[in-house]
Amino acid sequence: MQGNKREIQREETRRRLFAAALDVFRRDGVEAARIDDIVAQVGVSRGTFYFHFPTKEDVLALAYAEANGRLVALIGSAPEAMEIRALLGLIVADIAAVWESDPRLFSQVGLHALRQVAHTDPGAPRDPVRQHLAVRFAEAISRRELVEGLPPDLLADIFLLNAFTGMLAWSANPGLPLEPVLQGVVHLFLVGAARPTSVL
Repeated sequence: MQGNKREIQREETRRRLFAAALDVFRRDGVEAARIDDIVAQVGVSRGTFYFHFPTKEDVLALAYAEANGRLVALIGSAPEAMEIRALLGLIVADIAAVWESDPRLFSQVGLHALRQVAHTDPGAPRDPVRQHLAVRFAEAISRRELVEGLPPDLLADIFLLNAFTGMLAWSANPGLPLEPVLQGVVHLFLVGAARPTSVL
């Protein structure tokens, strides 16, 4: 019982540190962010921060993992027969809902994601969003919504890379609403990947 209480308190502290770190990152950027400013918001020691997050990069890793987990749940809960255009529309609407008010934080989390991809062993397990999306692309190919020229996992990589590029461009000019930018990415992707009758 006592162990459970300690674990709950530890997790609460971790969540508070995570939220405070994101606030400071938004304000100052990750490089300039001071650990002292983060722990002052929570009222804990520097050691407590480092216990939960050995580096500031670990905060970004958690933000990335949470955004990915949300997308995996969304893709997994969508009906299997949903047309790929509708599914991609749902995905980008969800991405926009998460990041619309956070262009600066997105650019930092996005750079973290790029560093992860650059240092990932090609034989390592694939990112779960890519895995789930590849399954949906395979289903769309079998329903003849998409052309068969590229394997589904490569289509997933191409789509996600295009969405990421669109978001980076948006984060440099966040006066634009994010969702229409990403819906444009969906359209451009499908113009290249969809069967001609599906695009019109």
